[in-house]
Amino acid sequence: MHKKMHKKLTLKQRLNTGFILAIAFLLVLTSNELNRRNFSTADHTVNSVFEDRVVALEYIYRLNNLFHQKELELTSSEGTTAHNVNGNSIAELLENFSKTELTPNEGVHFELLKKNYNELQSLENGLSKTHASEEMGPSKEFSALFTKISDNLDKLSKVQLSEGRQLTYLSNKALSMNLLLSKLQVAFLIVIGLLMVLIIFHGEKPFIRMIGKDA
Repeated sequence: MHKKMHKKLTLKQRLNTGFILAIAFLLVLTSNELNRRNFSTADHTVNSVFEDRVVALEYIYRLNNLFHQKELELTSSEGTTAHNVNGNSIAELLENFSKTELTPNEGVHFELLKKNYNELQSLENGLSKTHASEEMGPSKEFSALFTKISDNLDKLSKVQLSEGRQLTYLSNKALSMNLLLSKLQVAFLIVIGLLMVLIIFHGEKPFIRMIGKDA
């Protein structure tokens, strides 16, 4: 039966069959490359959500607590002796935060945070040198700086949430595109299979002869 079928295949039928197989081969290659890129995008966004957003949120949370403690310390008798410990922790967290992938908007707020923190350190050093008494309490300058720092941290936190949502959207989009490509690939392969069946078993029909002429 195989030999009989082989004899029935004309040159045009063989050319059409080879052409369709070439299309199928290119389709599979193209689909695999697109799938690879989409999976790479999804993998990158998932890693970025954790490494640059979740971790950054933890840094912001810890910084917020440390600055709150510092504000309380400045109103107590321990303010001039305990602030160095928190200062080292804050500096370390700021250094770690700078190593995450910062967006342009995020970079602006982070630079403002560092600027306000440097001003706070200068005021603290001045307070330590004058040996300010407990009754003196925090000045308006301290209050203004802590308000600015709190605002900087709040805006940085909002950036993390916004970027996290954007990265999640991109990841879902890439995975959805992979699913769509897989469905299209199956559909195209079915169509190609049907065309090959028509060429092999019904080569003398007008439709197939038309394909042969176009080829």
